[in-house]
Amino acid sequence: MITAAFCFDGVDDEGLIAAGKEFLCLFSGFEAWCAYGDDAQRLLGEVAERHHAPPPPHHANVDAEQADAIAKRGVALLAQAGIEAVARIFGGSDPGHAIAAASRPDYVLILAAGHREGSGPKSVGHVARFVIDHARGPVLVLRTVEKR
Repeated sequence: MITAAFCFDGVDDEGLIAAGKEFLCLFSGFEAWCAYGDDAQRLLGEVAERHHAPPPPHHANVDAEQADAIAKRGVALLAQAGIEAVARIFGGSDPGHAIAAASRPDYVLILAAGHREGSGPKSVGHVARFVIDHARGPVLVLRTVEKR
């Protein structure tokens, strides 16, 4: 049995399902994952500092309750596509670290990568990049459908 873990972030969840619908039949089990972390404000501050910009206004981090709602929404979206899934959330200092730590060799992680243009290492965000580099199993990166 090959289990797919869809990693939802609440940004383009419908696009993730649409991008993967052609090959979903290859998997026999599904989980809808969402990770949360407590270091987003620190990371935004570091980026602003590197670019000599003023610090960003306080950014509320995704907490366990929000992550649970996003994962449950992922389960509902998968159900609309005829796929039964279980919601799972992971917490830690950084969502990428939490997902990579929860990954397993017998799971295929499915990540959306529709937020940046182009190809190559910089075409995905820092969370996706960390998961791609550090997951314990295979990672499938999907380009989500661009909204116009």
